[in-house]
Amino acid sequence: MTKYILRRIVIAIPVLLAIIFFTFLLIRAVPGGPFDFSGSKSTPESIRRALEQRYGLDLPFLLNFPFDTIAPDHDIPRRVIYPALADCDALRRGVPLEQARPATNVVDEYEGWQLFRIVTERRETTITLGGRQVRCLQASQVLYSDLFLSQFFGYLNNVLRFDFGLSVGRTTLGQPVNNLIADRLPVSVRLGLLAVFIGFAVGVPLGVLAALYRNSPIDYGVTFFAGTIAAIPTLVLGPILIIVLIVQWKILPPVDPRVWKLPNILDWNFISVAILPVSVLGIGISAGLARLTRASVLQVLRDDYIRTARAKGLRERTVIYIHALKNALIPVATIVGPLLAGVLTGSLIIERLFAIPGLGDVFVTSIAARDYTMLLGVTILYSVFLILGNILVDVIYTWLDPRIRFD
Repeated sequence: MTKYILRRIVIAIPVLLAIIFFTFLLIRAVPGGPFDFSGSKSTPESIRRALEQRYGLDLPFLLNFPFDTIAPDHDIPRRVIYPALADCDALRRGVPLEQARPATNVVDEYEGWQLFRIVTERRETTITLGGRQVRCLQASQVLYSDLFLSQFFGYLNNVLRFDFGLSVGRTTLGQPVNNLIADRLPVSVRLGLLAVFIGFAVGVPLGVLAALYRNSPIDYGVTFFAGTIAAIPTLVLGPILIIVLIVQWKILPPVDPRVWKLPNILDWNFISVAILPVSVLGIGISAGLARLTRASVLQVLRDDYIRTARAKGLRERTVIYIHALKNALIPVATIVGPLLAGVLTGSLIIERLFAIPGLGDVFVTSIAARDYTMLLGVTILYSVFLILGNILVDVIYTWLDPRIRFD
């Protein structure tokens, strides 16, 4: 099993690279850019060019060929890299902040296009100094090729170092995407895990009951429930419940984004605010699980080994919960990977409806703002969760059916 998991992780690397490449192409294919507008007015040309140069959007798209008239190939004697920020290595050595900060902007001499050369790469980062966060420039000597001095390979270089770059959105301009994701991911994970728990706790038992009492009022009731919930979009169900339970009847308190930052999920303030969005998302999950579980259990109950177990005189409870249910859960386990990946990276509609400060909310905002780095960061995170979720499904398979082996 260990060898299989390692093999799957290795195979996933080129898949991730392909996802990054095609997502990068698709996002940039959308008309417009992050700096085209400032509020309701067009951004002046000089300011737009300065912002594009600051965030590397003036570079060639994929490859940087000589004499393509795209910066930095043409005559630029000096090229600004970053504003006057302190040197990270100097700060770590104990040099005072004022002495470690240069008097002017940090610039590099540009000597023209070269296929290979050694350059001093400066990367803006954040370090902890005296208990507080300080922005500084981290310098390192690297082998460089101007052929790959482009937007795509610059971003890929950052991703390989687990750095998703700086946000180019209007409201989050210049903030590290890593920090934005780290701030919002726990909220989406909390919402997603609670919803998945409710989905399985409600959907699987209902599906089993519907299969055991086939063509009975219980079966009809579960089928009606699952079909109705599946037919009502979350975009419709959410506002209806908000109007009825919060606005009209005032059973639940108004939505409050601050509650999702509370550390204790057993806090009544958190429970009273979270119960509605978690229930809406969880019940939606349970509807699909109930139908899938019912169909799977009905199929398993027709198998020969179930007839054999009953012929041996085993109790019906033993036949159902020991022999039938584990095999019936194999199709259900198949959707665990995509389901977890989807809910852990944020439910777009739920987070927007209930003002939840999660990844789904910032993802929608980033689309309108053309925040390329944030969109790519969330997409990569979703892909990683999806790959890990599918590996988890394979591990669950071996527990549900010992005949399945991957080594």
